[in-house]
Amino acid sequence: MSDLSKQAGILSATEFFRFFVKSIIGIALARLILPAELGSYRQLFLIYSTFSTLLLLGIPQSLLYFLPQSKSASEQSQIIKRTLSIVSLLGLVFSLSIYLLRGFIATKFNNPSLESLLIFYAIYPIFIFITQLYSSIMLGLKRPLDAARFTLFSITADFILILGVAFFTRNLQMIVFAVIISAMLQWIYARVHLWKFQAQKVAFDFVGFRKQLAYSIPLGVSSIIGMLSVQLDKFMISGFFSPAQFAIFSIGAMELPLIGILANSVNSILLPHLSSREPQLMGELYRGAVRKNALIVFPIAAVFFLFAEPMVVFLYGAIYAEAALFFKIYLCILPLRIATYGIVFQAFGKTKVIMANAIFTLLLNAILNYMFIRIWGMKGAAFATVIVTWLSVIFYLVLMKGLLHLSLREFFPINKVFRTFIATALSALACLPLISYMQPGLLSMLTGGALFIVLYFFLGRWLGAILSCDIALIQDLLKSAQSRFKR
Repeated sequence: MSDLSKQAGILSATEFFRFFVKSIIGIALARLILPAELGSYRQLFLIYSTFSTLLLLGIPQSLLYFLPQSKSASEQSQIIKRTLSIVSLLGLVFSLSIYLLRGFIATKFNNPSLESLLIFYAIYPIFIFITQLYSSIMLGLKRPLDAARFTLFSITADFILILGVAFFTRNLQMIVFAVIISAMLQWIYARVHLWKFQAQKVAFDFVGFRKQLAYSIPLGVSSIIGMLSVQLDKFMISGFFSPAQFAIFSIGAMELPLIGILANSVNSILLPHLSSREPQLMGELYRGAVRKNALIVFPIAAVFFLFAEPMVVFLYGAIYAEAALFFKIYLCILPLRIATYGIVFQAFGKTKVIMANAIFTLLLNAILNYMFIRIWGMKGAAFATVIVTWLSVIFYLVLMKGLLHLSLREFFPINKVFRTFIATALSALACLPLISYMQPGLLSMLTGGALFIVLYFFLGRWLGAILSCDIALIQDLLKSAQSRFKR
């Protein structure tokens, strides 16, 4: 295995670890504080994640382009120092905005208690903006291991401080204070390790700054639209319902992050090969990736759908059982994740198509969310998001057909995907009688899950969905992992 592959593996492992720890923190807080308090806590981060994307305008991502292209260490220092200064200023602007608009935000979120929390949460962006920049700087300098170390430090600080304070105090204000202390420690870590770049005397390069903005703003606009599309339903629910109801909705209204990690991995491998722009070759590569993704995504969706209620109750408690309904609705998006649709347009340089689709998705999502919430309540927001996501994919598929001059069957393995779907559906139906007779809990989930996997494997082989090459690939991966473990 090459050094680059090892470094990529370490980065992926730290991201999985981050997801695991963040999940543990979320589950623990659901057990330790009241639903209304959990709703307020999640609303704080909803505000930050959305508006930080708006203010940063793709500046951290631009470092991944400009730092590797720098001709000297002095030029790298100039870029880093300039970016740190700009981002620090943006963090201060964000903090002042939160403080000054805290009453307005609390009113719009239908949550009066949010106003007092925002008084000291306003400090958070000053610290965390720099920590967001640190990983981008390290990756831009081709030092991914330093980025991974910082990620581990950040996760550890969050885990110890947030969970420690939550466990001993069960007080929301103290928990938010712990969040700020953790962010401050991460800020100190980043500042200390970036001091050598900040200490150098370099003039502010306005020409370089304009070039950086010219590159980052389109990225930032796309990120803003994408973020708003993802978070729109949560903003709508915050405006129409109480913090306790928002907490229930936010627990269930999510896609599985592991599938997103899988999609990003497939993108990074496919895109260089698709750039040949040879339709037949692109169709062949795309079909192979979609078929393999379906083998993983379909059974994951089925298992989580079967055990949605007991899983939510087991992890978060019976008080959040209603979240299983929203989780099931969102699982209807998962079958679409067997393919990455925008990647073909990236390969052809047709990024305006991606932008147009993002704008279409955002506008339609806003309209349907408002209408469906009025009709069906909170589940209306989930239905709206699912419908818009399916329409977005149909939009992509129609344009892909014209771009590649191929029929749907030529770049989408409909027959193989259908066989995988049948194997998944039959396995799920066969498990239902057992699940209905067992008491909900960890034992029923483990037993039912094991039965599903066995049935899915044999049905998949019988229907021709799981091929010999798939089994060989798994065996090779297991052997490779075993050999590395023995070392």
